[in-house]
Amino acid sequence: MATKQQSILVVDDCPVSRGMAMSILAACGYDAVECGSGTQCIDFIDKEVPALILLDISMPDMDGFDLLRQIRQRHAADAVPVLLVTASADGKDVVRGLTTGANDFLTKPLDRTAFLARVYNHISLSQARRQSDESRMKVLNLLGLRRAIEELNHEAIFVQRGDGSLAYCNELLGRIVEGAPALRAEEVAARLMPRATYAELLAKLSTNNSAVLDEIVPLPPDIRAQGFESSCRVRSALHGDSRIWVFQLETRGV
Repeated sequence: MATKQQSILVVDDCPVSRGMAMSILAACGYDAVECGSGTQCIDFIDKEVPALILLDISMPDMDGFDLLRQIRQRHAADAVPVLLVTASADGKDVVRGLTTGANDFLTKPLDRTAFLARVYNHISLSQARRQSDESRMKVLNLLGLRRAIEELNHEAIFVQRGDGSLAYCNELLGRIVEGAPALRAEEVAARLMPRATYAELLAKLSTNNSAVLDEIVPLPPDIRAQGFESSCRVRSALHGDSRIWVFQLETRGV
């Protein structure tokens, strides 16, 4: 079930509980590291980024909530999932943990099946997000658009499959084009520029499908009404079997 990956960090001051979790993880092929205190945990994550942290709430030197805050100062929830472990069924602990930055909760004694399922799910989600981020950066590099992350807020991006369906659209595109995720690529493009302009761009691409397109196009009135300038730069390029479209928008007065 497990593949080669970063270590899972088991943080618990109780040797028995810690040993049980370590045994379950090891039996399934996970590389696990144990820490008996919050201080040891901080020392570890300052040197190495774990795939996931299993964190006991009740510890003498630093309780799980305080430790969780320090973890979140270093790593976001989607980068390093944290599963809090508690012997208490108190709903207040669950709420407090989730609002502090925990991804999930487990109760003692650990149920082997539920424990492994949650470990697997959270690591898989974290890996998928990381791969998605890496793919996005490859796309931006291909188009020559890599820049500081805050500048990406003004770039509407969508990816079309070979059959014309939409494979992906980013948050900004979803905001300015109503219903974007459910539309076909040509429908999204028609909301962002005149249909005649889109047809002209496709004609250019048809002569050299692998070329990187870089054009200035007019924006429709409804998009301009959202605070953007009257025109934008459009770039398009192939990435594998898909075509990426990036609309570099400019806000008025910027």
